[in-house]
Amino acid sequence: MKFAQGISVRCGDEAALVELLAEWDEGQSSTDVMGYIGTRLLADRDDPGRFLILAEFAEVDGDLTPAQEAERNNQREETERWAAKLRRLVEGEPEWVHFDELYRTGITGNLRTG
Repeated sequence: MKFAQGISVRCGDEAALVELLAEWDEGQSSTDVMGYIGTRLLADRDDPGRFLILAEFAEVDGDLTPAQEAERNNQREETERWAAKLRRLVEGEPEWVHFDELYRTGITGNLRTG
């Protein structure tokens, strides 16, 4: 089972939001990521300026669930600094939501873009 932490935000600077997430991922590539397996940024097509950040976690320590791995990650100093940067970038307070993954469809075949 995987776990996803969602962060719903309003932001007028999409490029800065992407840059902040890329900076986070780059920093995580050389550290103990505590179950962190990646982030997705989704833009709301019906409400421009509204975004959903999905940070995903999986079990890496047999003694901890993915949600516990995420909680350990949330308590890291690096995570707190990143959240402070996020708060300065967005409008209002981010809304944090937490999801346990119950089912996921796999993608098969080749994907085409454009």
